[in-house]
Amino acid sequence: MWVTRSEREWRRKEEDQVLRDAARKAEARFAAVMTALTVIGADPVGASLLESHNLHRVPRGRSGRIAANGRAEGLAILEGVVLSGVIRILLTDVELVLWLSRHYPRELAIFHVAIGSLPTKNALTEQGS
Repeated sequence: MWVTRSEREWRRKEEDQVLRDAARKAEARFAAVMTALTVIGADPVGASLLESHNLHRVPRGRSGRIAANGRAEGLAILEGVVLSGVIRILLTDVELVLWLSRHYPRELAIFHVAIGSLPTKNALTEQGS
């Protein structure tokens, strides 16, 4: 199938927009998880539960690299995927999940959204319409 130049440019713009949207979502999830980890880490019990998973250093390290083309969307998405895996492993700890559900349900919900097991607020409103 032959594609015109204008159609190819339009497709590139659409793909760029999808990539930027995904990067924005990944950045928002990363920020929410970092806030949740800070809140939980301020509690002595939470700090000890997180310490058992060595989370004092793993997800907090953001990469300072930028791609050769100067764009960071791909890196933001990659960091979001890595963070999702770290949080997914964290949520396999039954003791931690039970403690979070009793003391920090909001932060637990943030973790579930970060790994994709709960829809985001925007996804809920889109499903209702």
